Amino acid sequence: MKRSRSYLPALIIAIFIAFILQSCLDSTGPKNEESEQSYSHVQNPGTSANDFLADSNFTHLVVEVDYMPGYEPNAEALDSLETFFKQRLHKNSITIKEPTEIESRNQDSYSANDVRDIESEERSTFSEGDTLAAYFMIVDGEYSERELMGIAYYNTSNAFFGPAYDEASSGPGSISRYRVEAISFRHEFGHLFGLVDIPNSGTEMQEPHRDQDQGNHCDNDQCLMYYATQTTDLIGNTVGDEEITSLDENCIADLRGNGGK
Repeated sequence: MKRSRSYLPALIIAIFIAFILQSCLDSTGPKNEESEQSYSHVQNPGTSANDFLADSNFTHLVVEVDYMPGYEPNAEALDSLETFFKQRLHKNSITIKEPTEIESRNQDSYSANDVRDIESEERSTFSEGDTLAAYFMIVDGEYSERELMGIAYYNTSNAFFGPAYDEASSGPGSISRYRVEAISFRHEFGHLFGLVDIPNSGTEMQEPHRDQDQGNHCDNDQCLMYYATQTTDLIGNTVGDEEITSLDENCIADLRGNGGK
C-alpha cells in the first residue's frame, strides 16, 4: 500500500540520502597477483565493461556471491539483478551462484583494501574459456571512508555493507529490504559496465549526462545511476511499490555503444 509523502519524516529522507552512493568507485590500493589466472580480475572498475556487455569474448556470465553472518542477500534482489543482466548483457547464459556464508572478520568497518584482501582469501570463481566470472560480497561492517551502501573496487568485483542496508530499510517510512538491495546491486554493476563515463571502460557517453559534481554518476535524478538513486521518488512517491529504479535513455545508449543491449 502506497504511503503518502506527507507522512514521511524528514529524518528518514536524510538518513537514506546519507547512505546512497555518492562516490562508489575505488581504484586505489594494491593489486593482488593472479599468477594462476589468465584473465586478470584485479584491474580498475570499468576495465571489463565490454566483456560484460558484449558476447565477442565471453558468451556466459557466472556470479559468485559471499556474505558474512546475518547478511545473506535477499533472494528477490538477486532475481532482480539477474533480470537486469538479461536486459542489458549479450550473454547466452547467466548464472548467479547460491550465496555462500563466509567468516566474519569482526570489524566495525571495512576499507576497500580490506575487501580486496577478503576477496583474495574467499573468491573461488574465475573467468575461463567463454565464461566471464564476477564476484561480490556483503560484509558485516560499514565502509570506512564514508557512508555508502556499496563500492565497485575491481573490474569484476563489488562489495556491499550490511549495516547500511539495515539503516536504509528500517524505521517508519523506510522502503523494503528487497528494494534497497536490488537498487544497490544494480547500481554498482552499472559502474562495472562503465557507467557513467568511467575512463578506459569503452562505455563512452553518447550524449553529455555525467553529473559534474558527483563523480561517475548520471545527472538525471530519475535514473538508476543518479548519485542519490532517485531519492525523491524512491522515498516520497513510491514507498510501498516494488518497482526498481531503471536506467535512463542516456545510460542505456552508453551501454549499447559498448556492445550492450
